Amino acid sequence: MGNLKEFSGYAGWWLGSKIDRDRPLVTTMMIHLNCNLRCRHCDIARQLDAGTLPPKNSLTYDEICEDLRTRYKQGARIAYFEGGEPTMWSDGERRLEDLITFAKSLGYLNTGYTTNGTGRICTASDTISVSLDGPRDVHDAIRQEGVFDTLMNNLASLEFDGSVFANMVVQKTNIDHIRETAEIVRQNPRMDGIVFNFITPPPADQALSPDERRRAVEEISALKDEGFPILNSRKGLRDLLVEDWTDSCPIDLTVFTLPDGSHAKGCPMRSNPESCRHCGFAAAREYRLVKRGDPRTILELAPTFALSGKKRGQRTV
Repeated sequence: MGNLKEFSGYAGWWLGSKIDRDRPLVTTMMIHLNCNLRCRHCDIARQLDAGTLPPKNSLTYDEICEDLRTRYKQGARIAYFEGGEPTMWSDGERRLEDLITFAKSLGYLNTGYTTNGTGRICTASDTISVSLDGPRDVHDAIRQEGVFDTLMNNLASLEFDGSVFANMVVQKTNIDHIRETAEIVRQNPRMDGIVFNFITPPPADQALSPDERRRAVEEISALKDEGFPILNSRKGLRDLLVEDWTDSCPIDLTVFTLPDGSHAKGCPMRSNPESCRHCGFAAAREYRLVKRGDPRTILELAPTFALSGKKRGQRTV
């Protein structure tokens, strides 16, 4: 019954998108900018340390619910919550699970969030993306000493029927550890797969050169061929070789809500031309392929990123 509901929901969205091209599929909400870590490649960390966060840097429960309602009416069927660290968000007694519960009550077909996994893990969502930048020494050098072991211990004790996947941001610091990281995911029974992104500047000093991108894509593609649980689609991986995404971003498929209450189509970094010229977001590639109706990509992505309540043990290869 659940699959029929989801099929009908996405079919309705697709038909509606043929009439209204400005119809979002995904709403991504950056609910606040607070975080317990100061990762080396994170622009929010630099703002926190410098005390330069905007005056309004957190959304209220009512603001988030109203935005979720508006995006759903416009067509969105997938809701993701980001930060900062989204599990730290609160508004009075309201927590992240309250936002996810409300999104589901509206009819969103898939809900998820990204976490560093060092604190309380919310299990109300359909998917959980955990940041993993490499093996222990590499991950801790980028994030903070002890973070790797804390993440792994939290995952080991996690009771959750949905999909947990790792998200690796490939940069100069960890480009030589792609296989090791994929192996960690493959050996961990709690994780269903891994998504690879490239760092999008700032910071520019960690961005990959075109040759490094090609080397990384070739290695990731080879790992997928070997049977590693790589969740990037095959065509999406090839599209990661295209660095300048200024005119290619499917900006009408996703709407970002920022902590100050403003909105950005496609990506919150579109105001920075340098970021678009050196885009590393894998999602931009996948969204464009979905928008084009590429059947293989949709079949590759759907189990983890579109369906609700995916049961573990059904890894997508």
